Amino acid sequence: MTTAGEPVDADILRRHFLAIATSTYDDPVWEPLGVDDEVRTMTDWLCADGLGTSRFTRAHPHLADSPTEDEIRTALRNPPHSTRWSAADAAVVFVTGHGITGDGGHWMALKATESGRLQSTALRTADLVGWLAETGIQHLFLVLDLCYAGHTIAETAAFDREIPGTWLVLPSATKNQEAVTGALTTAIAEFLAELKSPVGQKYGLDRHLDVTVFLDAVERRLGPGQRLIPLPGSRRSGPHPCLPNPHHRAGTTVSLGPGRSDLALPRQDLETHWSPRSRGVTEAASTGWLFRGRTQLMRTLVAATTAAPGTVLVTGSAGSGKSAVLSRLVTLSDPLFLDRYRAAADLVPDGLKPEPEAVDVAVLATGKIGHEVIAQICRALDVPGPGPAGATSVLDLDGWISAWEDWLARRERPVTIVVDALDEASDPAALLTGVLARLDSGDPAHRKVRLLVGVRSSGGPDGNPHTPAGGGGLPLADRAERLLAARRIRVDEQPWWEAQDLTEYATEILLHEEGSPYRNGPPGRAAEVAAVLAAQAGTSFLVARIAGTSLARRPEAVDPYDAQWRAAIGEGVLGVFRHDLHRTFPDAEDRIRAVHLLRAVAFAYGRGLPWPQIWPAVANAVADEPTAPDVPPRTYGDSDIAWLLGSRMGAYLVTDREDGITVYRLFHDALRTTLREHWRELLDST
Repeated sequence: MTTAGEPVDADILRRHFLAIATSTYDDPVWEPLGVDDEVRTMTDWLCADGLGTSRFTRAHPHLADSPTEDEIRTALRNPPHSTRWSAADAAVVFVTGHGITGDGGHWMALKATESGRLQSTALRTADLVGWLAETGIQHLFLVLDLCYAGHTIAETAAFDREIPGTWLVLPSATKNQEAVTGALTTAIAEFLAELKSPVGQKYGLDRHLDVTVFLDAVERRLGPGQRLIPLPGSRRSGPHPCLPNPHHRAGTTVSLGPGRSDLALPRQDLETHWSPRSRGVTEAASTGWLFRGRTQLMRTLVAATTAAPGTVLVTGSAGSGKSAVLSRLVTLSDPLFLDRYRAAADLVPDGLKPEPEAVDVAVLATGKIGHEVIAQICRALDVPGPGPAGATSVLDLDGWISAWEDWLARRERPVTIVVDALDEASDPAALLTGVLARLDSGDPAHRKVRLLVGVRSSGGPDGNPHTPAGGGGLPLADRAERLLAARRIRVDEQPWWEAQDLTEYATEILLHEEGSPYRNGPPGRAAEVAAVLAAQAGTSFLVARIAGTSLARRPEAVDPYDAQWRAAIGEGVLGVFRHDLHRTFPDAEDRIRAVHLLRAVAFAYGRGLPWPQIWPAVANAVADEPTAPDVPPRTYGDSDIAWLLGSRMGAYLVTDREDGITVYRLFHDALRTTLREHWRELLDST
């Protein structure tokens, strides 16, 4: 069995898909059924090559063609030991055909079944469930699309032991206690058709579908009055390994230990530049450009992880790279990352990478309240929660602080905590005074907390000073410096800023973006363009990233002295974002649609915006304001969101998880500000 924190399929060695389908009957009581399409639909879903390690293998395919009772018994009742299923297997068993009740039970009608001799010629459905139960299999999805299959509930209730709680058993849909032939399979097929389409992304990007999401989606496709009632004891919520998601993709950040995962480096950067698909493994590892640059800054941050306890405040304007260096620090301290990317990490010079586990816990404060931040820190460090047995509400701020202080008093060695995006918290001032200032409020001579805090400086290109109420007019960064008695590092000023770092960053983007015309272009062209780009971008890695990526996706290399794109870069985030929007969508209507959909995400709080129901509703609310007189508001649905995500502008969004749901947010807060406050300027063609 899996343990807490492990994937739900961690203990699965084999996956099987078994279809038992009867289409023709000797007894004229039962009409022939067309079940081939139903079996094919299930097979296409479960056995698709794109599922990778979640792919199922067909078991006993002959049972899908009107099998005999002996064939079913041989395969399932007492199979050879070498093929017998066990707890290390997962299986989807799909049973479809006619069913009948009689002689005190529910029966599967087979090709040779006689309606007057059920006990001799039919197969009791409860026996099939019993055979599966005796295999010891822990992960099972059983579909019984047979007339009156709901009667199996009463029979299985008489078993000596309940079915495992990891099973999901779905008898056929019913209406007013009557069977609706094929209704369940039809509903599942309709759901799978949507799931495989681009719109199917709305059900999440996790490896497996959530049982609740699956059941709700199938039930909505049943006819009026029809109900979907899983067998008692079935799993009713959470991801299920027998519900593979064809839209699964790895998270947007690399995998780190749970205490540091908030500030992991973007996975796309690692896969793009270290992947054997794009370059040789040796070359990719030897360059390691993601960990080059910002030398003086990284040395200082690495030293802070072993220095005397105290606070280091990392500040800078929007896009100046403060979050990137903190992510680099956290990622290079994580043992899981070091094990997986050992070759590349070993090439980072001494002094530019921390010791393993140098950072104990990392928190991204975006959208969080102070209570959530302190609870996250405590849980990452196994600090017993306040209250009886540690069971307390996350909103009990004083309780968490008290529990933290008790734990810290007993700890012998210092603890290192990184908190980034203080300015993006739900209430930055409350987080600063209510949590960060109280993490190590004891005797200054006996401090035990090394605290590194990332916060945007005032006066950045997006003009958000974050002046908190009661702060005496001080911007948030200045107030944090004073309140935390912090050493302040301004990443966009000397000695921490080195202009050459930005030029090298832009050069690497131009050279290594897939399909870039600079990869095989004239020698030195990428460096020439990057130098002009960096000079125009000022101190913004964000502007360099957007502009460089856009240039690399053009079919031809740009003239480095082209006035149009130089002017766009000079306008900062607004200019390069607008330039990319207009190149991606030459049609004005498409641009409006994209901006409305992106603006909806820009207004989301917390870790992002969920897709189902929420994203379309927010987009429609955003679009309620006409872009021109006498133009009615536009309305958007799931297909519009799928269109956006399939376009180049979908790269401006990252995915995350909140409360078990996939959510979407813009990859940088400066983009959020631009879309919320300057969206009309984005649409301006002049």
